[in-house]
Amino acid sequence: MAVFLWCWIGLFTAVLLPLGIAMLRGWAPKRARARWSRARIRVQGVAALVLYVGGLVPAVADLAGMPSEAADILQSATTPHLVFLSLGLQGGAALSDWFGRRTEPWTDPSGAQPRQVG
Repeated sequence: MAVFLWCWIGLFTAVLLPLGIAMLRGWAPKRARARWSRARIRVQGVAALVLYVGGLVPAVADLAGMPSEAADILQSATTPHLVFLSLGLQGGAALSDWFGRRTEPWTDPSGAQPRQVG
């Protein structure tokens, strides 16, 4: 069981930690930069780091040798809240981008502003 937990910690650290830090600093893949605002990229980075912490809590609690009752209380009190906080941050950033795009002035596909009638 300990090997699985160490692999879990290693996988989360290898994937989510660098991705979260990079996005928090403003880096994102080219496709994401074209569609997302800089603020959304940073919030996605915070969400990745929160998900990283939420994913590590069960593994660290088991590896620390905590009594099973204390580990269960810790896991049930933190992990679901951190996962849902991460999802809420991602959803809020997506909604913010969506509403931000909707409030921009409308332009023709050619880029010209529409004429005022009247």
